[in-house]
Amino acid sequence: MSLRLIKPYQSATSTLSGTTTTQTAVTPIVSRYFASVVIGNILGGVTTVPATSFKNDQGVNLPPGGLPVPGADTFYNVFVNGILQQGGLVTLTANNLTIRTALTIGVSVNIEVVNITASSTTNTTGLSVNTTIQS
Repeated sequence: MSLRLIKPYQSATSTLSGTTTTQTAVTPIVSRYFASVVIGNILGGVTTVPATSFKNDQGVNLPPGGLPVPGADTFYNVFVNGILQQGGLVTLTANNLTIRTALTIGVSVNIEVVNITASSTTNTTGLSVNTTIQS
């Protein structure tokens, strides 16, 4: 004799009600770095300015490896003598800024780094769940 288990079938429907509000704050943090091109920065048609040549907004020289490394929430702009440069022309690493052209000695090079942070707060009030089970 074979026994079979009889399973009841029931359907459940749930309804969620209440109020949810979310506030998001987006904050840009801007840092700027300043340097002048010297003869040792130009080699083979490429200009490489080391981190130690740059000063920050407070006028303090950066240490070796002191340039910011752009991340997923960061973008940067490079200006040569106040003119914005094309993104494909420059590479920024912690150690240096490389510009794929020979610049003139004495020109100013400025880096503007914008790091964007976001934070959200969610508040819920009066949440309730109503579940109906049907056979």
